[in-house]
Amino acid sequence: MQNVNRSKQIKTVSALVFSVALLFSGSTLTANAAVQELLDTSVPLDIPLIMGYADGNEVFYITTEASHEEVADHLSELTGFRVVYTPALKNTPADALAQIYEFTNGVEGPGPAGFQPNVADSQPGDSQYSPAWSVLHVTWTDEANARELTSEDEIIAAQQAGELSIEETGVIVNCPFIQWEGGALPIRENPELGDDTPYGGGQVLEIDTENMVVTFVAHRGFGPDGSTIYYIATDASSPEVAEMLGVIHVEKIGKTLVSSAASDLYVFTNGITGTGPAGFQASIGSTQEGDEFYSPFWRIQTVTWVDTESASFLTTTAEITEAASNEKLTTALGGFIVNCPFVEVVLDSMEDAMEDSVDGPVLAPLKQMEEGVEPSQVQCNEGLQLMLKKSNGNAICVSEGTAGILIQRGYATQP
Repeated sequence: MQNVNRSKQIKTVSALVFSVALLFSGSTLTANAAVQELLDTSVPLDIPLIMGYADGNEVFYITTEASHEEVADHLSELTGFRVVYTPALKNTPADALAQIYEFTNGVEGPGPAGFQPNVADSQPGDSQYSPAWSVLHVTWTDEANARELTSEDEIIAAQQAGELSIEETGVIVNCPFIQWEGGALPIRENPELGDDTPYGGGQVLEIDTENMVVTFVAHRGFGPDGSTIYYIATDASSPEVAEMLGVIHVEKIGKTLVSSAASDLYVFTNGITGTGPAGFQASIGSTQEGDEFYSPFWRIQTVTWVDTESASFLTTTAEITEAASNEKLTTALGGFIVNCPFVEVVLDSMEDAMEDSVDGPVLAPLKQMEEGVEPSQVQCNEGLQLMLKKSNGNAICVSEGTAGILIQRGYATQP
């Protein structure tokens, strides 16, 4: 009887994954005539590439989250890109992890500690590959014997020869591969992005290993409280969904599905037409960076309206819960994980507005803070409004119109 039940469960999950894959491919379900009215739904985002080694070859990856706060801060400073402190990564099951070797001494180079590049134990296509890395420290016993190593086999051989030691750090980082020996993330055929750009078809616009930068498509969505968030997509545990989105298929990250290393992302399967993954309204996350339970490993929850004619545009998890309790919609576990790191997007219009706001008799907000003024006590020139950036709490002075845009997009709050 247990085997029969297990078989039914597998068939049910498989059917659901297939259905969701069709949705992600852009297949049209019944929808009402309403269309979401959002600006900047898909924007280009440059992320610095990091070079490492795997199996003797150069590989290129990005770092988006780390389970240790000091490590996250260090990597942010090192790369010039915000690496989010994500304590939930500590809960990643062991069988969902790959290993990365970081050198603490020896040959100087661009590695995190100032020595040779990191060495990964695998790359996409290998059964043991995962973007979730367990960080191991490698230390040469005698630096006079130090040399650059480019594979796990070389590191293990040197350890067995007594030349170096390997130590587990307990740190987990999210480092999706972008380009590797014999492969790379698919490049989107049409690089032009607009407010009606389809979600799928590739998540990368350009990979530039000469200038060490990759340009992703950053998708607009909502945090649990309705604030605007942006995220990228890099991996999926379902091969069908990975192919539809144009990301890497990584079976291992599916091991996080029933763990606290994963969070819920609500994807709409019908209702209001928009730029969400399935062709309907933008998705809603159950957590966001800074939350204790935030994770980039998103456990996809499908949201389906019972009557599409009564569908409304939702922006918070509370609205989903209320609509479900009133039997207006249903939610279901998609049965797979998509690696979707939340990223910081500063639109050109925001930067221009803030740069133009500092002229006048009052010192610029940054100057005031450098002189010891608390961000919430910063003074603005006449006609400008004080706001606090969500990313770092710093004060900015903007016009009333710009303030409304920044609040609506979740970029800043009023003190």
